[in-house]
Parts: sequence; C-alpha cells; structure tokens
Amino acid sequence: MKAQPFILHHKVIGKGHPVVFLHGFLGNITMWGQIVKKLANVQAILIDLPGHGKSPLHHHSSLSLPLITEAVKNTLNHLQIDRFSIVGHSLGGYVALHLAEDQGLEIENIVLLHSHPWADDDKKKEDRNRTIRIVEYDKSLFINEAIPKLYYKNHREKFKIEIQNGINDANQMDSSSIVQNLCALRDREDKTEVFKHKKDKLHIIQGEFDHLIDTSAIQDIAFQSRNQFYLIKNIGHMGHQEATEQVLELLSFLSKKKG
Repeated sequence: MKAQPFILHHKVIGKGHPVVFLHGFLGNITMWGQIVKKLANVQAILIDLPGHGKSPLHHHSSLSLPLITEAVKNTLNHLQIDRFSIVGHSLGGYVALHLAEDQGLEIENIVLLHSHPWADDDKKKEDRNRTIRIVEYDKSLFINEAIPKLYYKNHREKFKIEIQNGINDANQMDSSSIVQNLCALRDREDKTEVFKHKKDKLHIIQGEFDHLIDTSAIQDIAFQSRNQFYLIKNIGHMGHQEATEQVLELLSFLSKKKG
C-alpha cells in the first residue's frame, strides 16, 4: 500500500495572489499575524514546518532540508497551488531556496526575511553539535538564551512580551523536534546558485544588527547576483516584529494586482 504524502499543518487566509509564508527555527505560523492581516489582495498560505507548531516530525527518516521541502511541496499540492510567491524567515528562507530549484513549481518571487544561502562552515557545525548536546540535556537552557538574542539588544526590553511568547512557543516543541531541526540546519547545502538564477525575483530583507547573518556578505552577494536588497536599520533578526511597518512596505509589491 502506497504511503500517504506527509502534509503539514497549515492555514489559508484571504483572497488574491497566493503567497506562502514559512517561519523560522523555533517559530510557527503565529509569527505572521501582524503581517498577513495588513496585506491586501493576497491569499496567505501559512505552514508550520516539521516539528514546529502543530506539524509533527516525519518519523520515517531523519529530518533534512530536502525532506522539509518535500513536505511543504506536498502541502501545496494538497492545496492545489503551483503558482505562488514565498516569504521565508530564516529557516523558512532556506526551504524557499530549495523550492526554487524545483522545475515543477512556478514561483514568481522569493522574499528572504533574515535568511541567506550559505551552508554551515566547520565552526558553525560544531556550534550546532554543542547546541544539540545542550538541548538533549535541557532544552530550556538553549531556548531561554537563544530567543532574546534574535532581537537587537536595544529592543529587548521593548519586546519583552514578544520574547516571552517566543520562549513559550519554543518550549512547546519537544527536544527531539529541536534536535532534528538543528541537524537539518547543520547539514544543509549551499544555495548561492539560486541567487544567480533568480536575479531580481529574489528579494532580501536584512537587519542591520542581525547577529546570525553577516550583513555585508549578504549585501555583496545580492549585488553580484542582481537581487533586490533592503537593509532595515536598528533591528536584529525579527523584522516582522521589530520593524513591522517597514517590512509591510517592502512586502507591498506582493499585493499588487496582476494586469
């Protein structure tokens, strides 16, 4: 008997041009609340990635970026959506770059919100392995340190409620889900070629004080590949909360009706 395709938990909001929203590591679809309700003429497809929110892990094999990508594609097939744009935050951006290589999908635009194309180097892989050991010992030790650092240090008091909500959401994940996703992040492939192939269909939104991404390096590759690049001053890794109105303005082109 043929196995049923792995479908992820999802939510569809609004009518218009389909835009797939993919959250970051330790997040879930609720992160998009302030964004999607203000985007007109958009059908927002919000997807919980494996092990996040209400989506379980795929228990038949260890998690990888190709497997996450396949699960997102299965979900879009289930919804009968094959022409769309994508907004991917962090991990969601890595998934978006994998989807961009699928010749069977018609992806109009890709927005990378605090994301990049590079694989982990040796030092970053060792950092992931160390984090895995911490999570296996006590996931809360990792979560309580990691979530506040996603925000620019000068904003952490202002966004203390959002930080606590993020900590609470991440603590809903079981340790194995966090570990499997860390392994997928550690082992992912470099996707810089996608930047060259997508050119001005690829839009990069980066925070000035995002400690997870080298701002000058991502700006350089965007310039070389002729991608659209936008730098938001005085924010960290959480632009959808730290600079909601600016992010909305940068996403407004997705709301434009097609002629």
